[in-house]
Amino acid sequence: MKCVCQRPGLHAPALVANYVEAGLNISRYYEKHHNFILQELYLRRTFHELLEKMCDSLVHNAIRKQCLAQLYKPQLALKRYYKTHNCIEKYFSLEREACLLSQEFNPI
Repeated sequence: MKCVCQRPGLHAPALVANYVEAGLNISRYYEKHHNFILQELYLRRTFHELLEKMCDSLVHNAIRKQCLAQLYKPQLALKRYYKTHNCIEKYFSLEREACLLSQEFNPI
């Protein structure tokens, strides 16, 4: 996700939402084509990219806040994926990581 924009306060919601939507669309594409490894890869990549940007103090606070606010989208998609594939322990590990990082690097 490219975080360089002229007016991050105004563009942050759209910037983050577009990135999340693109990641979810790619994972849906691979789900339709029964390529579950790539589906998981794109879901996890979107999730971790949001976590990374949320924790990066060099990223504008507006973008960091939007990453925190929209983290639930790939997180819910991962939960559905892991429930479907009987790997819920992986989801709990990701959820725990997100909880710890959001508490430690809370941009609010």
